[in-house]
Amino acid sequence: MSLGDRSWLPLQTLENVYTALPVAAPTAVKNVYLRRTLTDDFDQFDHPPDPFATLTADPNTIRSFTGRPYPPYHEKATQLGTVRDGDWDRTEDVVITDDDYRERYDLYRADRFEESVFFQSMAAHFVGGTDWTETPFVARCLELADDGIPSWRSLTTRQAILERCARIDALYERIRQDGYQSQQALGFDSLLGVTEEVLVDIGRNGDLLFVNGRHRLAIAKLLDLETIPIGVLVRHRDWMRRRDQYARTGVIPDHPDLHDVPRRSD
Repeated sequence: MSLGDRSWLPLQTLENVYTALPVAAPTAVKNVYLRRTLTDDFDQFDHPPDPFATLTADPNTIRSFTGRPYPPYHEKATQLGTVRDGDWDRTEDVVITDDDYRERYDLYRADRFEESVFFQSMAAHFVGGTDWTETPFVARCLELADDGIPSWRSLTTRQAILERCARIDALYERIRQDGYQSQQALGFDSLLGVTEEVLVDIGRNGDLLFVNGRHRLAIAKLLDLETIPIGVLVRHRDWMRRRDQYARTGVIPDHPDLHDVPRRSD
C-alpha cells in the first residue's frame, strides 16, 4: 500500500461518523471518537502535526493551486493527515476525475489564484462595482445554466445563480463589517470544523496550495486581511521531512505549519 493511499478506508468516513453515535452524545465525546477513528500517515515522522488543527495564515501567501486530481476536496475529512510523494504539488497537468466539472474548470483554475476568472470577476464586482451578470464568471455560469449544465456550486438555473450572487454579497459585507471568523468562533465546535475553513495542501517547500473555500479566500484577499484560519489536508512527504529537520535544529522559520514545532531556547 502506498503512502497516502486511503482506498482501503471503510465506507463509514469521518464525515458521517456522527451518525454512528447517539444523537445526544456531547460534542466533546464525539471529538474523542473522531481522534481515535482517524488513521493518518504521520507515524514515521518524529514531530507530526495535529491533523485537526486550525492554522493561521496570511491569505496572500496562498497563491497557487494544488495539483491533485480535480476536484481535490471530495471526501475532505478522510484526507486529513494524508502524506503523499510525487509531483502533485508541481504539476500543471491536472486530472479531472468528475466530468461534471469539465465545463467550469477553466473558470476556477489558472497559474495563480488571482489570475483565475473567478477571482478577477470577484474583484470586478466588489472593487470595480461591476454588476454580477456582467462579470465573466457569472456571465458564463448563466450561459451554462441556459443549457442545463451545472456550474457555480452545481447550480443549473439562472434564478439559483442570481440568488447565489446575493449570498456572496451578504458574506462579503458580513466579513467586512464583523471581521473574518473561524468556524469555531461561529459555533462549529466539532473537530471537523477544520474541513469547513479555507483548505490547503502543503507542497514540498512549504507552499500553501489552494484546495477549497475560494469565496472566503477571495474576499479575504480583496479586503486585504492580514490573517485567516485555514485547514490542511495533504502534506508532501518532503515537507514532513523538513518539519523533522527544523525540530532537530531548533531553528524554525516563520510558517503556519511550524508553529507547533519546538524552538531552540537561546
